Amino acid sequence: MPDDYDELVKVYRTLAKSADQRLVRLESYQHDKNFAPATKWAYARAMHDIESWSGSEATRFNTAPPASKVDLLSKIQDIKHFIESPTSTKKGIIDVYQRRANTINKKYGTKLTWKDLAQYFDSAANDKLDKQFGSKTAIKVYSALKKNQSEILKDIEDKKDLHIKVSDEVLQDTINDYINKHPKEVQQILKSS
Repeated sequence: MPDDYDELVKVYRTLAKSADQRLVRLESYQHDKNFAPATKWAYARAMHDIESWSGSEATRFNTAPPASKVDLLSKIQDIKHFIESPTSTKKGIIDVYQRRANTINKKYGTKLTWKDLAQYFDSAANDKLDKQFGSKTAIKVYSALKKNQSEILKDIEDKKDLHIKVSDEVLQDTINDYINKHPKEVQQILKSS
């Protein structure tokens, strides 16, 4: 890292332009159903950092550089943090979802893809499950739903009360309760793959 303020400004401008291009790309990804949450994670943190440096109206890093060398270095660090964040790129988002899917598949014996998780996390069902049971239980419920997909869809379409057999009795009650209270959301989850 250069010591001279003018040299730091050049570094800052280069990094800020690169970061701003990523912000624009992330904004465009949110219109793709698999990347709808693209403006969460790294993007959200970047917006927070931008606001702290340039005010609530600012939407990009590349603004007037801070006057002091210490502040300039600090802003450069914020920009680098965004650029180095895995969720600042499409490939990084896919990798994060794929790692989560792999972990869930290994732990719960499912065959979820990264797209399954992306669609789930962007769904109304996720919001309801997460608020009602917490994220860890929500993932277990989602995994059990996907594992028993055909049976559940048939029973929902036949308007039957559904009872799934899973190893944890509390989880089983949670799943059955959720399915019976929110059949449309369950159908949405199961038909999205």
